[in-house]
Parts: sequence; structure tokens; C-alpha cells
Amino acid sequence: MTTKINTLTAHVSVYTDAFNKRIRIDYYQGDRNEVLRIIHQHISGWVEKLIVKSYAGDLPFFISNGFVCEAFIKGYFDGVDMYFVTEYFSANRKQSKKIQLEESIIEKIVQEKSPVSIPDTEGIKMATLLDIRRLADVYKEIFKIYPTPLSDEEHIRKTMKDGTLYTYIENENQIVSAASAEVNREFKNAELTDCATLPEAEGKGYMKKLLFFLEQKLKTDGITCCYTIARAESYSMNKVFAQLGYAYGGRLINNCFIYSGLEDMNVWYKSL
Repeated sequence: MTTKINTLTAHVSVYTDAFNKRIRIDYYQGDRNEVLRIIHQHISGWVEKLIVKSYAGDLPFFISNGFVCEAFIKGYFDGVDMYFVTEYFSANRKQSKKIQLEESIIEKIVQEKSPVSIPDTEGIKMATLLDIRRLADVYKEIFKIYPTPLSDEEHIRKTMKDGTLYTYIENENQIVSAASAEVNREFKNAELTDCATLPEAEGKGYMKKLLFFLEQKLKTDGITCCYTIARAESYSMNKVFAQLGYAYGGRLINNCFIYSGLEDMNVWYKSL
């Protein structure tokens, strides 16, 4: 749930995420001390992590007030860099248990130096309201745990109407791979997300095709920055974004509940 708070000296957009036990500040403006006061007013006992999307120029302010910089996205705010600064209210939430594994995955991908590949986009379709049930079925099969209710048809319908782009590849009238782009037209950025491929369709390069297809459509629509927040434990997903020319922007510790439980997430970004 997003709440917009306005005072005489500050404006703050607060996203309350009870499922993931966190609060995220997607946008703020005005006096930074007043912004900080508003933010901390919303910290309740259930909140374990606070994430603020900080402008580059405000990074020293947040660091001096006890925040930690975990990741960044170049050009996120319509060309201006954004930094994920975090504060924890749980000692366990602050500690990653798989940092060595996740670091080894990034190191391997970087060492491989895979050339940026341009896949074909044959057979890709843009989803419409008529495809919602089939999309929900795929997401329900792939994700037993997910930070948003993707298996809920109403959730997909609402996000689609709000501007999220869904794409898919099908085989014999069954969706076998799907992905989406959550578009922020104010800041001209988009998050590539909701990536899912059925087990029988893995290894065919479908996801790379879908993501490239979305990039081209977003570029046509005036979007200048693409990014993703991928499971740090997933070698295949991180490699796909590296192969598409995305740059690694850091890791969000115990960021959300997905797949196996509470997991670290890697940030990747690309200028269009």
C-alpha cells in the first residue's frame, strides 16, 4: 500500500509492505530532516527493514544518519542516479547467510565475460486482459513464495490496467514463459520482473527473448533506464541480464520473501 504524505516542507511516498516486513520510500522531496522524521513515524514493531531510494546528492546525508548503501541504479530518476539506502530493525534481517555463494556467482559471471547477445523475438506476444488467467496459472506453478500476489488474477488485472506490460511465449496454447515491465513514466524507468519459465521449456533462451522484446518496446515508449532485482542465488537469471548488457549495481540483503523464503537480491541496470 502506498501512502503519500505532504507537510509544509516535505513530500514523501511511503510503500508499506507487511508481507515482506519492510517499508520502502519510493520518492521524497523537500527538507531532508523533515523527510527523515516522516519516514521514522511510519516504523512500527513489525518492520524489519527500511529502504529509501535516495538521490545521489543525498547519499552523504543518509549515511551520516545511520543508513547503509546497498545498491544503486544509474539514471533511475530520469537520468539522475539512485541509491538504495537501508536501515534495519532486526539483527537477523541484517545478516546474509549466503553471501559467499552469491559473491561466487557474480564473480563467475563477470569472469566469463559473455558477449552481449541480441536474441530474436519471434513468437512473443503482448498479454491482454484475456490472458490473465493463463498468466496467473504459470506464476502459481513456478512461484510458491513471491513478494507480490502474482497468482492472483485480480492483482495482474490491476497492474496491467495501471500500465505494467506483460509478455509471454506459448506452446500449444499454453504459456510456457512470461515476464513483465513495471513502468514509471514520471522518471522514465522500468523494472523488468516477474520472470517465469515452466520446467519443460527451460534452456531454450525464452527469457532472454522476452526481456529483449520488452526493452525494445520500452525504448520506443521513451523509457531511458531499465533495471531488475534478481534472486542472488539464481545463476541463470543473473547471467541472462549480464548477457543482455546490464551492469551489476549491488545486492539488497534479505530483501523479500521469494522462492525459498527470505532472500538476497541482486540489482542490475541498463541505459536504453
